[in-house]
Amino acid sequence: MASGVLDLYEFGPFRLDVQRRVLTRGDQVVLLPPKTFELLVLLVHSEGRAVSKQELMTALWPDTFVEEANLSFQISTLRKALGESGSHWIETLPKHGYRFGADVKAVSVEHHDASQVFAAPEGASARRDRRGTWTRTKWASAVFVVLLLSALLYISTFKGRPTTPVKSAPSAAMPLTAYQGFENAPSFSPDGSQVAFSWNGPRQDNYDIYVKLVGPGPPRPLTTDPARDDNPAWSPDGLLIAFERFTTADTADVYVIPALGGAEKKVATTLMSQSRMESHSESNGSLRWSADGKWLAHLGGPSQQGIWLIAADGSGTRQLTERGYAPAFSPNGQQLAFVCLAAALPAVYVLPLSTGLVPAAKPRQVTPEYPFIRGLAWTPDGDALVYAASGHMGLSHLHRIALASNRLEPNGQPELLTFGENASAVTISKTGRLVYSAQVRDANIWKLSLAGTDRLKSGPLVSENFDDETPDYSPDGTQLAFASTRSGSEEIWVANADGSNPVQRTTMGGPVCSGPRWSPNGRTILFHSSSRQSARALYLLEMQSGRYHQLTDQPTWDSQASWSHSGRFIYFESNRASRTGRREIWRMSADGANPTQLTTQGGSMPIESPDGRFLYYAKVAPPLPIAIWRVPVEGGEERFIVEGLSNTLNFAVAKEGLYFLAVGDAQNKTSIDFFEFKTGRRATLLRLNKFWWYGMALSPDQQSLLYSVVDSAGSNLMLIEHFH
Repeated sequence: MASGVLDLYEFGPFRLDVQRRVLTRGDQVVLLPPKTFELLVLLVHSEGRAVSKQELMTALWPDTFVEEANLSFQISTLRKALGESGSHWIETLPKHGYRFGADVKAVSVEHHDASQVFAAPEGASARRDRRGTWTRTKWASAVFVVLLLSALLYISTFKGRPTTPVKSAPSAAMPLTAYQGFENAPSFSPDGSQVAFSWNGPRQDNYDIYVKLVGPGPPRPLTTDPARDDNPAWSPDGLLIAFERFTTADTADVYVIPALGGAEKKVATTLMSQSRMESHSESNGSLRWSADGKWLAHLGGPSQQGIWLIAADGSGTRQLTERGYAPAFSPNGQQLAFVCLAAALPAVYVLPLSTGLVPAAKPRQVTPEYPFIRGLAWTPDGDALVYAASGHMGLSHLHRIALASNRLEPNGQPELLTFGENASAVTISKTGRLVYSAQVRDANIWKLSLAGTDRLKSGPLVSENFDDETPDYSPDGTQLAFASTRSGSEEIWVANADGSNPVQRTTMGGPVCSGPRWSPNGRTILFHSSSRQSARALYLLEMQSGRYHQLTDQPTWDSQASWSHSGRFIYFESNRASRTGRREIWRMSADGANPTQLTTQGGSMPIESPDGRFLYYAKVAPPLPIAIWRVPVEGGEERFIVEGLSNTLNFAVAKEGLYFLAVGDAQNKTSIDFFEFKTGRRATLLRLNKFWWYGMALSPDQQSLLYSVVDSAGSNLMLIEHFH
């Protein structure tokens, strides 16, 4: 065999072997899904040139039409695999594509055929040849003897013992769907060969129920009603699929339909609104069949409280729990897992059931608390639960919690699965297949000019294929602090005021690290983070040294903080004195001493007025829209100002009035509005028609306004084979 050159490359601490399809970092192998590996090879071979998104998509999926979000998902996976350097090496070129900026070095390694790998170099003496031949023969004989003895020992030791089947390792996550829009709420057929899911369609204009075989082939529409159809659930016998149809703003009709298509049958009308479903971050699990196929567990019934049982034949309903959502029956039908608020945050509970699906004891908490829990499914043997949980800003992952034999106690700590990033729903078949819905989102910080010839013109300022949010200007207006997930976890970053030269300033590595606020002297940045899922604390970052330390240490929720203009005080929201978990506005000195409660009827995101007289804050009082209120800084009567705020973080206080990111009757119907103090009038400055995101900041000279919106979003169904 003629000699050749291996396709080897080195960059940073990594070594890429293209022929063997192996990426290593030192002595450790870095596991990459097949498409992610191919993407890395394409970027390495690009030799630092700009590569368009279309070029990458055509190369990765040559015979398949896929959406751009699929490429974004692979980019995100690769960046995370490359660690902290990934965000710097893989540069995003807005509206074009990507550039691989690592210093890549090709490594030439000569290789020959197997018979010559250990041959002596040409010109060596015959004596050295004979010595090499004898040595190889001796080693070959020794290896043969060792293998023979090992085989005999194995046979004598294990003869007669029952054998345990070898389980295949779970496969890498592969796209089951890659369509435009959102594919959510997957549900397996009993034999694991098909998946039912909701999709907002090729034109993203309406959600219907679709069915797809696991493998190639297009999806088959099962429903075509103009109302939103969501949350399909496959019956245990495989003959029917139940689903929800949101016919009004406050009700959901529950239907069953033959899995092969046919006439629909309405079995119940529930007070389960679409907005309530979305407020629970429900992407699947609000509708599940009992093991005997006679009942459907549903989030909401004749009232909106708790989980209800709906007879599959439409003969009646009854309440099963007083609280909770995302019900899931165990495979033997003797337990119900669901999500419920533990204190201020949700956790997974398990409820034992007796004959007739009647609670046999009180439910027990089996997982820690998380800011959000989205999907929930039992493993086929009923010994564990898999759920999608996230920290702040929707950074979700799949977790597995093993359960003790009585199913009411966790068996150890939750395991973070190696797949399932950005998961929002999960379903597991009896045959060991797992499908989850992976969310793809690109939230960016935009800048709106408020003066000059560019007044009311806007454009992206901080743009990456990750979430960038909660911006704040430095006091001199030359720098920008913001939170970003570009390093793999949400951290605090600092950049120039034009968004250039972003530098990561924290490495908390937790689920929450957000809300940076510069001190008036520019020496520190106040932010909130969490070391535990159920609590948040305030921190101070010293800009010169880069060190940060915890400012509050209560086992409570301390977040969304800001400075007084004098720098003497810090305003923040906290539930430290609340028995109900409601958050109020507090004030403390800059060193964290002497906390004092300022509001009594709830409040979030306090901001002092420029003249230092008032404190403006947001108040959430469902079902009313989020509103902005104010109270004198020394305490006193609270006063309503304006409503229609998209999120408690999305307003800024100017000298003449309030800027805020307003929302209409849908999350994507947003606008920048201004409320004038002098006249009490509200005006729309700019219609965005994008999904709102988190944070707003006004420049010190009040000439620019920063806000965060979602520029693109979608979801795909991802498949894992051989899940155990």
